[in-house]
Amino acid sequence: MELEKQLQIVLITFNRKAELERTLKTLLADNSPVKECDITVLDNRSTDGSDKVIEAFAALHSNLHNRCNKYNIGLGGNLIKAMELADKKYLWILCDDDFFDWTHWSEIEQAINNEYDLIMTSWAEKVQNPSIPYILNNLGFVPSGIYHTKHITDLTMQNAYAMAYNLFPFHAMGIKIINEKGRIFIPHGKIVIQSEAPKSHKVKKLRPGLFYQWNKFNLLWGYVDSYNLIEDKQLRHACCNALVLDKSFLYSMRNFLSTKPFCWHHFWDIFCTVSLKQKFILLWALLWPVYFYRTERGINIKFFFLKTKVFPLPEQKQ
Repeated sequence: MELEKQLQIVLITFNRKAELERTLKTLLADNSPVKECDITVLDNRSTDGSDKVIEAFAALHSNLHNRCNKYNIGLGGNLIKAMELADKKYLWILCDDDFFDWTHWSEIEQAINNEYDLIMTSWAEKVQNPSIPYILNNLGFVPSGIYHTKHITDLTMQNAYAMAYNLFPFHAMGIKIINEKGRIFIPHGKIVIQSEAPKSHKVKKLRPGLFYQWNKFNLLWGYVDSYNLIEDKQLRHACCNALVLDKSFLYSMRNFLSTKPFCWHHFWDIFCTVSLKQKFILLWALLWPVYFYRTERGINIKFFFLKTKVFPLPEQKQ
Protein backbone atom coordinates (compact mmCIF):
# COMPACT_ATOMS: atom_id res chain seq x y z
CA MET A 1 0.00 0.00 0.00
CA GLU A 2 1.17 3.54 -0.72
CA LEU A 3 2.93 5.23 2.18
CA GLU A 4 0.76 8.36 2.12
CA LYS A 5 -2.32 6.22 2.75
CA GLN A 6 -0.78 4.67 5.87
CA LEU A 7 1.41 7.29 7.55
CA GLN A 8 0.27 10.54 9.15
CA ILE A 9 2.76 13.11 10.40
CA VAL A 10 1.98 15.69 13.08
CA LEU A 11 4.65 18.34 13.63
CA ILE A 12 4.43 20.18 16.95
CA THR A 13 5.88 23.66 17.16
CA PHE A 14 6.11 26.75 19.34
CA ASN A 15 8.09 29.92 18.68
CA ARG A 16 10.89 28.37 16.64
CA LYS A 17 10.26 29.99 13.29
CA ALA A 18 13.70 29.40 11.76
CA GLU A 19 13.90 25.77 12.87
CA LEU A 20 10.34 25.14 11.70
CA GLU A 21 11.11 26.51 8.25
CA ARG A 22 14.21 24.29 7.97
CA THR A 23 12.25 21.21 9.06
CA LEU A 24 9.40 21.85 6.61
CA LYS A 25 11.91 22.28 3.78
CA THR A 26 13.42 18.89 4.66
CA LEU A 27 10.08 17.07 4.92
CA LEU A 28 8.72 18.53 1.68
CA ALA A 29 11.92 18.40 -0.40
CA ASP A 30 12.00 16.43 -3.66
CA ASN A 31 14.21 13.75 -2.09
CA SER A 32 11.97 13.33 0.97
CA PRO A 33 10.19 9.95 1.12
CA VAL A 34 7.36 11.53 3.17
CA LYS A 35 6.72 14.56 0.97
CA GLU A 36 3.34 13.18 -0.16
CA CYS A 37 2.15 12.19 3.33
CA ASP A 38 -0.41 14.19 5.26
CA ILE A 39 1.53 16.62 7.44
CA THR A 40 -0.25 18.66 10.08
CA VAL A 41 1.61 21.44 11.85
CA LEU A 42 0.23 21.82 15.36
CA ASP A 43 1.15 25.34 16.39
CA ASN A 44 0.91 25.95 20.14
CA ARG A 45 -0.02 29.62 19.69
CA SER A 46 3.35 30.88 18.46
CA THR A 47 3.97 34.61 18.56
CA ASP A 48 7.10 34.82 16.40
CA GLY A 49 5.52 34.68 12.94
CA SER A 50 5.60 30.89 12.62
CA ASP A 51 2.06 31.02 11.21
CA LYS A 52 3.31 32.93 8.17
CA VAL A 53 5.93 30.26 7.51
CA ILE A 54 3.33 27.50 7.72
CA GLU A 55 0.89 29.34 5.47
CA ALA A 56 3.60 29.90 2.84
CA PHE A 57 4.40 26.18 2.68
CA ALA A 58 0.71 25.21 2.77
CA ALA A 59 0.07 27.39 -0.28
CA LEU A 60 2.55 25.24 -2.22
CA HIS A 61 1.71 21.82 -0.74
CA SER A 62 -1.91 20.71 -0.46
CA ASN A 63 -0.97 17.87 1.92
CA LEU A 64 0.31 20.35 4.53
CA HIS A 65 -2.25 21.53 7.07
CA ASN A 66 -2.01 24.31 9.64
CA ARG A 67 -3.67 23.86 13.05
CA CYS A 68 -3.12 26.68 15.52
CA ASN A 69 -4.33 26.23 19.08
CA LYS A 70 -6.63 28.88 20.50
CA TYR A 71 -4.48 28.88 23.65
CA ASN A 72 -0.95 27.77 24.47
CA ILE A 73 -1.83 24.44 26.10
CA GLY A 74 1.73 23.48 27.00
CA LEU A 75 3.92 20.77 25.55
CA GLY A 76 1.98 17.95 27.21
CA GLY A 77 -1.31 19.28 25.89
CA ASN A 78 0.04 19.70 22.37
CA LEU A 79 1.35 16.11 22.37
CA ILE A 80 -2.07 14.84 23.42
CA LYS A 81 -3.72 16.87 20.67
CA ALA A 82 -1.33 15.27 18.17
CA MET A 83 -2.48 11.84 19.33
CA GLU A 84 -6.11 12.86 18.96
CA LEU A 85 -5.55 13.87 15.32
CA ALA A 86 -4.48 10.35 14.33
CA ASP A 87 -6.75 8.93 11.62
CA LYS A 88 -4.41 6.71 9.60
CA LYS A 89 -2.73 3.39 10.36
CA TYR A 90 0.49 4.97 11.66
CA LEU A 91 1.23 8.18 13.53
CA TRP A 92 4.60 9.93 13.61
CA ILE A 93 4.87 12.96 15.92
CA LEU A 94 7.78 15.23 15.02
CA CYS A 95 9.39 18.23 16.68
CA ASP A 96 10.34 21.38 14.81
CA ASP A 97 14.10 21.46 15.36
CA ASP A 98 15.57 18.04 14.50
CA PHE A 99 17.43 16.68 11.48
CA PHE A 100 16.69 13.76 9.15
CA ASP A 101 18.72 11.11 7.35
CA TRP A 102 16.63 9.13 4.84
CA THR A 103 19.34 6.53 4.10
CA HIS A 104 17.53 3.68 5.88
CA TRP A 105 13.97 4.82 5.19
CA SER A 106 13.25 1.78 3.04
CA GLU A 107 13.46 -0.30 6.23
CA ILE A 108 10.82 1.92 7.84
CA GLU A 109 8.45 1.47 4.91
CA GLN A 110 8.98 -2.29 5.02
CA ALA A 111 8.17 -2.29 8.74
CA ILE A 112 5.00 -0.31 8.06
CA ASN A 113 3.96 -2.80 5.39
CA ASN A 114 4.67 -5.62 7.86
CA GLU A 115 2.43 -3.85 10.40
CA TYR A 116 4.82 -3.60 13.32
CA ASP A 117 3.29 -2.08 16.45
CA LEU A 118 6.18 0.30 17.08
CA ILE A 119 8.86 1.43 14.65
CA MET A 120 11.93 3.13 16.10
CA THR A 121 13.51 5.97 14.13
CA SER A 122 16.20 7.15 16.55
CA TRP A 123 18.20 6.26 19.64
CA ALA A 124 20.82 7.79 21.88
CA GLU A 125 24.21 8.38 20.30
CA LYS A 126 26.41 5.25 20.44
CA VAL A 127 23.72 3.38 22.40
CA GLN A 128 21.73 1.03 20.16
CA ASN A 129 20.27 -1.52 22.54
CA PRO A 130 17.18 -3.65 21.77
CA SER A 131 16.26 -4.15 25.44
CA ILE A 132 12.94 -2.69 26.62
CA PRO A 133 14.48 -0.28 29.20
CA TYR A 134 16.65 1.28 26.49
CA ILE A 135 13.78 1.41 24.00
CA LEU A 136 11.52 3.16 26.50
CA ASN A 137 14.24 5.61 27.43
CA ASN A 138 14.81 6.44 23.77
CA LEU A 139 11.07 6.90 23.24
CA GLY A 140 11.38 9.89 25.55
CA PHE A 141 12.68 11.66 22.43
CA VAL A 142 9.30 12.28 20.80
CA PRO A 143 10.14 11.62 17.10
CA SER A 144 11.91 8.32 17.89
CA GLY A 145 8.73 6.25 17.55
CA ILE A 146 6.19 5.63 14.79
CA TYR A 147 3.11 4.11 16.39
CA HIS A 148 0.40 1.83 15.03
CA THR A 149 -2.76 3.78 15.78
CA LYS A 150 -4.71 0.69 16.83
CA HIS A 151 -2.97 1.33 20.15
CA ILE A 152 -4.63 4.74 20.52
CA THR A 153 -7.74 3.70 22.45
CA ASP A 154 -10.02 5.27 25.02
CA LEU A 155 -7.76 3.94 27.77
CA THR A 156 -4.64 5.21 26.00
CA MET A 157 -6.06 8.70 25.77
CA GLN A 158 -7.22 8.67 29.40
CA ASN A 159 -3.68 7.71 30.45
CA ALA A 160 -2.24 10.38 28.17
CA TYR A 161 -4.38 13.08 29.73
CA ALA A 162 -3.44 11.83 33.19
CA MET A 163 0.25 12.26 32.28
CA ALA A 164 0.03 15.67 30.61
CA TYR A 165 1.78 17.29 33.57
CA ASN A 166 4.83 14.98 33.40
CA LEU A 167 5.30 15.78 29.67
CA PHE A 168 5.28 12.08 28.70
CA PRO A 169 1.66 11.55 27.58
CA PHE A 170 2.87 9.82 24.40
CA HIS A 171 4.38 7.07 26.61
CA ALA A 172 0.80 5.86 26.98
CA MET A 173 1.16 4.44 23.44
CA GLY A 174 4.62 2.93 23.83
CA ILE A 175 3.98 1.37 27.23
CA LYS A 176 0.69 -0.10 26.02
CA ILE A 177 2.60 -1.79 23.20
CA ILE A 178 5.22 -3.08 25.64
CA ASN A 179 2.61 -4.35 28.11
CA GLU A 180 0.96 -6.28 25.27
CA LYS A 181 4.33 -7.56 24.01
CA GLY A 182 3.83 -5.88 20.65
CA ARG A 183 6.27 -6.17 17.76
CA ILE A 184 9.01 -3.53 17.73
CA PHE A 185 11.20 -2.75 14.73
CA ILE A 186 14.63 -1.11 14.96
CA PRO A 187 16.33 -0.09 11.67
CA HIS A 188 20.06 -0.33 11.06
CA GLY A 189 20.47 3.43 11.01
CA LYS A 190 18.82 6.45 12.58
CA ILE A 191 16.24 8.43 10.62
CA VAL A 192 15.96 11.34 13.07
CA ILE A 193 19.02 13.03 14.52
CA GLN A 194 18.21 15.01 17.64
CA SER A 195 19.29 18.63 17.54
CA GLU A 196 21.68 19.78 20.19
CA ALA A 197 19.67 21.46 22.88
CA PRO A 198 21.17 24.55 24.48
CA LYS A 199 23.08 23.81 27.65
CA SER A 200 20.48 23.40 30.35
CA HIS A 201 20.80 24.96 33.76
CA LYS A 202 19.93 23.09 36.90
CA VAL A 203 18.15 26.14 38.29
CA LYS A 204 14.88 26.94 36.53
CA LYS A 205 12.79 30.07 36.81
CA LEU A 206 9.36 29.48 38.30
CA ARG A 207 6.26 30.78 36.54
CA PRO A 208 3.77 32.34 38.97
CA GLY A 209 0.42 30.59 39.01
CA LEU A 210 1.55 27.47 37.14
CA PHE A 211 0.68 24.06 38.62
CA TYR A 212 3.62 23.04 40.83
CA GLN A 213 4.22 19.62 39.18
CA TRP A 214 4.73 21.40 35.86
CA ASN A 215 6.48 24.42 37.31
CA LYS A 216 9.10 22.20 38.94
CA PHE A 217 9.26 19.68 36.12
CA ASN A 218 12.19 17.28 36.22
CA LEU A 219 12.96 15.01 33.27
CA LEU A 220 14.04 12.00 35.33
CA TRP A 221 10.92 12.26 37.49
CA GLY A 222 8.83 12.44 34.29
CA TYR A 223 10.31 9.15 33.09
CA VAL A 224 9.71 7.39 36.42
CA ASP A 225 6.19 8.77 36.77
CA SER A 226 5.20 7.49 33.32
CA TYR A 227 6.74 4.08 34.08
CA ASN A 228 3.94 3.47 36.57
CA LEU A 229 1.97 2.29 33.53
CA ILE A 230 4.33 -0.68 33.10
CA GLU A 231 2.44 -3.72 34.40
CA ASP A 232 5.49 -5.95 34.95
CA LYS A 233 7.03 -4.72 38.20
CA GLN A 234 10.48 -6.17 37.47
CA LEU A 235 10.51 -4.51 34.05
CA ARG A 236 9.41 -1.24 35.64
CA HIS A 237 12.34 -1.37 38.05
CA ALA A 238 14.72 -2.28 35.22
CA CYS A 239 13.51 0.76 33.28
CA CYS A 240 14.19 2.93 36.33
CA ASN A 241 17.77 1.63 36.27
CA ALA A 242 18.18 3.06 32.75
CA LEU A 243 17.06 6.63 33.38
CA VAL A 244 20.46 7.94 32.26
CA LEU A 245 21.76 5.50 29.67
CA ASP A 246 24.98 3.71 30.62
CA LYS A 247 24.90 5.34 34.07
CA SER A 248 23.93 3.89 37.44
CA PHE A 249 20.69 4.52 39.30
CA LEU A 250 22.74 6.34 41.96
CA TYR A 251 24.13 8.66 39.29
CA SER A 252 20.65 9.48 37.97
CA MET A 253 19.29 10.12 41.47
CA ARG A 254 22.14 12.47 42.33
CA ASN A 255 21.33 14.29 39.12
CA PHE A 256 17.66 14.44 40.11
CA LEU A 257 18.40 15.71 43.61
CA SER A 258 20.71 18.46 42.38
CA THR A 259 18.05 20.06 40.17
CA LYS A 260 16.49 23.27 41.47
CA PRO A 261 13.80 24.16 42.29
CA PHE A 262 13.51 20.84 44.06
CA CYS A 263 10.09 19.23 44.51
CA TRP A 264 9.49 16.81 47.38
CA HIS A 265 6.36 15.53 45.63
CA HIS A 266 8.60 14.32 42.80
CA PHE A 267 10.91 12.68 45.32
CA TRP A 268 7.97 10.82 46.85
CA ASP A 269 6.65 9.76 43.42
CA ILE A 270 10.03 8.22 42.60
CA PHE A 271 10.36 6.61 46.03
CA CYS A 272 6.95 4.92 45.66
CA THR A 273 7.71 3.62 42.15
CA VAL A 274 11.18 2.09 42.46
CA SER A 275 12.27 -1.23 43.98
CA LEU A 276 13.33 -1.70 47.61
CA LYS A 277 17.00 -1.68 46.60
CA GLN A 278 16.48 1.47 44.55
CA LYS A 279 14.72 3.09 47.54
CA PHE A 280 17.86 2.58 49.63
CA ILE A 281 20.00 4.01 46.84
CA LEU A 282 17.69 7.03 46.58
CA LEU A 283 17.95 7.63 50.33
CA TRP A 284 21.73 7.20 50.14
CA ALA A 285 21.87 9.80 47.38
CA LEU A 286 19.77 12.13 49.53
CA LEU A 287 21.87 11.77 52.68
CA TRP A 288 25.36 11.45 51.24
CA PRO A 289 27.57 13.32 51.62
CA VAL A 290 26.43 14.50 55.03
CA TYR A 291 28.84 16.51 57.12
CA PHE A 292 28.79 19.05 59.89
CA TYR A 293 30.40 22.43 59.67
CA ARG A 294 30.69 25.40 61.96
CA THR A 295 29.73 28.99 61.25
CA GLU A 296 29.35 32.08 63.38
CA ARG A 297 25.67 31.29 63.80
CA GLY A 298 26.11 27.71 64.96
CA ILE A 299 26.71 24.11 63.89
CA ASN A 300 25.12 23.20 60.56
CA ILE A 301 24.54 19.93 58.76
CA LYS A 302 24.95 19.86 55.00
CA PHE A 303 23.01 17.36 52.89
CA PHE A 304 23.59 16.68 49.20
CA PHE A 305 21.44 19.55 48.05
CA LEU A 306 20.35 21.58 51.10
CA LYS A 307 21.60 23.05 54.37
CA THR A 308 19.92 22.77 57.74
CA LYS A 309 21.04 24.45 60.94
CA VAL A 310 21.21 21.93 63.75
CA PHE A 311 21.76 24.02 66.88
CA PRO A 312 23.29 27.38 67.78
CA LEU A 313 26.60 27.71 69.55
CA PRO A 314 26.35 28.48 73.28
CA GLU A 315 27.12 32.07 74.13
CA GLN A 316 30.57 32.49 75.67
CA LYS A 317 30.65 34.06 79.11
CA GLN A 318 32.70 37.23 79.44
